[in-house]
Amino acid sequence: MLDELTSGEVTSVRDYLAARAEFSGVEGLYWLKLPPDLWSDCQVLAHGNGIPGAGSYQLAVETGPEWVKFELLVRAETLANPGGAQATTGQVLYVLKWADRMARELGLVTCASLPTTEGSA
Repeated sequence: MLDELTSGEVTSVRDYLAARAEFSGVEGLYWLKLPPDLWSDCQVLAHGNGIPGAGSYQLAVETGPEWVKFELLVRAETLANPGGAQATTGQVLYVLKWADRMARELGLVTCASLPTTEGSA
């Protein structure tokens, strides 16, 4: 979670998400798709077996008045959620790196004092 953002920062985050994530249809809620090479064995199996709704996997990103939250529950495309589960370590690292890159690109104050070393989460 990135917290205590200004309204301008939240607007920048929403614009960033609109360009790089999928809008859910619910205000402030976006889907961050996981690359197939990060899918768990169960997710690969569900997709490979043609289970309806197992076409892709994503995590929710929600924006509020002063915050942005990255959920760590992996969801499939449907409510049945085949292959959905708590994010694996690799999936968590992907989300953390994605959030870090977004914060740095937008110049969010929450990351102003963090070092910019290669490979950091």
